[in-house]
Amino acid sequence: MNGNLKKRSLLSWLSLWLWLPFALAASAAAAPRLFPTAADHYWRRQVPSAMRRDYTRLAERYLSADWMAIPDSLFAEFRKNGNRTRFEEVSFGKRRQLACLVMGEIMQHKGRFLPAIRRGLHYFMERETWWGLPAHYPLSRPERNRQVVDLFNAETASMLAWTVYMLGEDIDREEPGLARQMKDEIARRFLRPTLYERQGWKRNANNWNTWITSNWLECVMLCETDSTRRGEAIKGIHANLRLFLSHYPDDGGCEEGVDYWDRAGASFFESLYFLDAMSAPLPLTEAEREKVHAMGRFLTTMHVHDLTFVNFSDAKSKCLPNINILFPYGSYFNDETMMSFAAYIGRTHDYLSHPSALFLRTGNFPTLSRELLLLSMLPRFKSIPAVQPQTVDAYLSNSQIMVAATPPQHPSAHHWLVAAKGGNNGESHNHNDVGNFIVYYDQRPVIIDLGRDTYTSQTFSNRRYELTNNRSLYHNVPLINGEEQTAGRNFRAQTVTHQATDTMSAMTFDLAKAYPAEAKVERWTRRIVLNRKAGQVELTENFSLQQPATKPTALTLMCFGEPQMKGEGRVLLDEGMVALRFDARQLSATIRKVNLGQGILRTQWKDNVYRLELRVTDPREVQTVDYRLETNKNNIK
Repeated sequence: MNGNLKKRSLLSWLSLWLWLPFALAASAAAAPRLFPTAADHYWRRQVPSAMRRDYTRLAERYLSADWMAIPDSLFAEFRKNGNRTRFEEVSFGKRRQLACLVMGEIMQHKGRFLPAIRRGLHYFMERETWWGLPAHYPLSRPERNRQVVDLFNAETASMLAWTVYMLGEDIDREEPGLARQMKDEIARRFLRPTLYERQGWKRNANNWNTWITSNWLECVMLCETDSTRRGEAIKGIHANLRLFLSHYPDDGGCEEGVDYWDRAGASFFESLYFLDAMSAPLPLTEAEREKVHAMGRFLTTMHVHDLTFVNFSDAKSKCLPNINILFPYGSYFNDETMMSFAAYIGRTHDYLSHPSALFLRTGNFPTLSRELLLLSMLPRFKSIPAVQPQTVDAYLSNSQIMVAATPPQHPSAHHWLVAAKGGNNGESHNHNDVGNFIVYYDQRPVIIDLGRDTYTSQTFSNRRYELTNNRSLYHNVPLINGEEQTAGRNFRAQTVTHQATDTMSAMTFDLAKAYPAEAKVERWTRRIVLNRKAGQVELTENFSLQQPATKPTALTLMCFGEPQMKGEGRVLLDEGMVALRFDARQLSATIRKVNLGQGILRTQWKDNVYRLELRVTDPREVQTVDYRLETNKNNIK
């Protein structure tokens, strides 16, 4: 390249760099007409009458509901005793109340719900000093001038912004100036602190980043009229999304678990979509676009059957994905599997005639922007076949997660699904579970991951790993020389490999580095194989200790349903449908029921979880232990 060309190139880049902030500001100078407002007949034409009637019936439940302030004593409970549930139930209920009223007015547009909506706006301005949760606030009582930006301060601001966007003219006809007051309050409580105050979540690549950023973008889009602030905000939003994307694994895996897909990868997509609508797109390379697409596919990859999911990390095994973001995400990438899954969920819950059932379950409280987005796509949604995804072979190489199953058309009469993970113990929402695996047989849980429990103050404290569901002792991983796994990124899987053929899928990893020095383990190679040809799951532990173990060394299997001891080397699982086989000379089995407390775990697993411990009877320095799960041929249904 000659000197003049280099100089012109440098000047071009400099000009672009100087011009970009002004271009962003100009492109954002006026709020785009993303959807028609409630006054437009579009919604009465676009949404079938049965759906409109259902949204309206839902809103009618709240016509006479009160807008009483939440007692300060409820807010203070988190600091006092660690309980966050009681406040959240009331707080989310208030937001659900407003969102339902707004949807009813959009669908009917007769002014019936406007008085209640106006009371709701006054409530949020006058009776809630701060819009977030006590778990995210430094004091036991919120102060007007301390506007901390958290997930629900952000989400509430977005809900109110969409309310004003959709109904602002109608609201102002009944109470002039109220819509403007609401926008000013959104700016004071959320937009200005987010833009001008130091925010730790902007430097992180977990769900806080994208969850808050998507709401920030929508509030800027709908409420910010100052072109300079809009331009600065869009630059900040781009920077947040860039940080998140750069730290996200290329395979699209969500280390926080399937439950957080909705507010991690899906919120990233939501921002991408609305940035496009604002003509302020986030530039992406082809590789980055493929990564964003993979982030969406994670949900379908982890699906087991009938809304049961591989639930590593803070996830429930049963969850209900939000089709009002799953379908738009799939549509954006023309992904038939994602769209068909959304259609399957919609059909299962009768969305096209009874949408309120899913609307009420879209997050902690209904999300207006996402519901409007799906409703704007109804013709395509109705044309997509309803099919639930079934993963046969998948390996997320960055996340170190394998999902393997017996294909539906396989000649074997019985269906296995095995999922396993490597990773490290410093992941966001981590459980100490390097080397963990789960097994389903004929779509029933056999070897399980407990998943997430009800959150308390202990959940995200320095006592996190005292909780049953976060300890390695209650995951399907070894106890080595009396030692559990340790938290931290340095405690990880090594030498991770994956193999897949038509007849088998296998994952192998060395778990030694997941344990503290006190375990005195040099190598612990675990191999997990779904042998489709033999119709069984085969496990091998090959380990090398620095010296014979002086404390217990054992393999844990977390079982759904009570195991039945059937002589030496044989235990029946899954109500006798599955047999665990092992060499009784190497392993001895003990069974203990697991106390699941009173939270999510107890409800989800029906208080029916047992810890099966296979203790190594002679833990010499070097040893290989084989065991397997197979169909119990004596009890085939």
